Amino acid sequence: MAAALVLALAVGGVVWFQSRDSGMVPYTISLPNKLLGEYYKKKDIPNVCPHSDCLTSIDEVKKLGIKKGFPRGASYMTPVGDPKEQPTMTVIGIQGTVTNPTDSVDAVLTRMHKDDKKNAKALGAKIEVIEGTKKTAWKGDTFDGTLMMCESVMMQPKHGLDNDVTITRCVWGDTSAVGIVQQQGVGIGSDVMDTNELTDATLRVRSQLRQPHPA
Repeated sequence: MAAALVLALAVGGVVWFQSRDSGMVPYTISLPNKLLGEYYKKKDIPNVCPHSDCLTSIDEVKKLGIKKGFPRGASYMTPVGDPKEQPTMTVIGIQGTVTNPTDSVDAVLTRMHKDDKKNAKALGAKIEVIEGTKKTAWKGDTFDGTLMMCESVMMQPKHGLDNDVTITRCVWGDTSAVGIVQQQGVGIGSDVMDTNELTDATLRVRSQLRQPHPA
């Protein structure tokens, strides 16, 4: 069930950061084999989903407002502890020309919310917001993009706590790409980051993925 929920849940609990990327150096995305010093690549995600209704399909990428969009994605895990209790970190970056990053981030979340309702209905589960809505004005110089939004939820099926799925996700947008960093865990033993922790992690992930745009 957990695999079916990857990149599917996102409601409520929003933290947003806003800046301006007018001085940002254009970049492309490359997914390393290791992230944040402890997460190792488990598998690559197909660059372009063959199904028209997937978030990374050609049609959906166009709807997100990304011209010449090219998705890249992979899932990561830590090698420590019981694999069944280790949360998975999924990273997807759609590089291209993003005319309005704020609109593109909103479009990503709107699309995910639609999938949330569909999956919850199919699984007979309910979605619960873990953290209330928080808004924080951007401070500092570690984010040179346009917008980043983060949220955290739990999907509760009828089968009890051992099958609860906790998901925290951040989505960023700038003129070069829209990116998604999501951590997901199943059961009460999974140690999933909260929105503040994943915000910091996403800033570092975004820095690790960026490669100079070819001249």
